Amino acid sequence: MANASNFLRTQIGAEFLNLGSATLPTELHVALFTDSVAADGTGTECTGGSYARKSISASSFTDDNTGGFTLNTSLEFTAASGSWGTVVSMGIYDAATGGNLIVFDDLAASKTITTGDAFRFNTGSIVINIS
Repeated sequence: MANASNFLRTQIGAEFLNLGSATLPTELHVALFTDSVAADGTGTECTGGSYARKSISASSFTDDNTGGFTLNTSLEFTAASGSWGTVVSMGIYDAATGGNLIVFDDLAASKTITTGDAFRFNTGSIVINIS
């Protein structure tokens, strides 16, 4: 179950308390990490071997009307042309590079990505629960 980042918690708090307007993302991108990404966005994102964050739309999630959002499609990254290392966590950002971390979580099982491998999230494998 994905965790809210510091950025997201600040945005929700500011909007709720009328201290400012939340900055809504115009795009979403899933990033993969070789260590556990932290709530402040620090972590070691995969690099090289044709790695790039995977674009995803808000409509790729189903809203359960109780603060839960579940990936309703599969999501596959481009096949690696070299090693990405062992992927242990993921984060969703508001930009293809840089940007603000929105949510993050460790994977249920790590996966080593070498040449020719394609990392994939299956339908239902990303769950965001705002609680």
